[in-house]
Amino acid sequence: LVDGLALAAHRSLTRNRELTLARYELALEATRRPELRAYFDATGARFRDQLTALVTAAGSTDPARHVLSLVAWADGLMFSCVAGSFSTETPSPAELRAGLRELLAGMLGR
Repeated sequence: LVDGLALAAHRSLTRNRELTLARYELALEATRRPELRAYFDATGARFRDQLTALVTAAGSTDPARHVLSLVAWADGLMFSCVAGSFSTETPSPAELRAGLRELLAGMLGR
């Protein structure tokens, strides 16, 4: 779980940086255009559904809350790195794994 999520986040910050920026542009535009909101929400639901299955299998006692926290962590980190105050710094895969391990350990009580 940690390795896969860290790799996906790192790719979003490096190889797919432009797509990550476009995703945030789409998210903002979706707040003004309902037809985009429906598409954006449906696309995100596929990811959240898969993440829910993963955290459930890992022993989460509250998968919905844990998925919200994981998505918020990832979105906040990626936004900060591509468009925010840390836009020139990209965490290494090892740094991303460490952050995810810490977050999951707290959630799963390990």
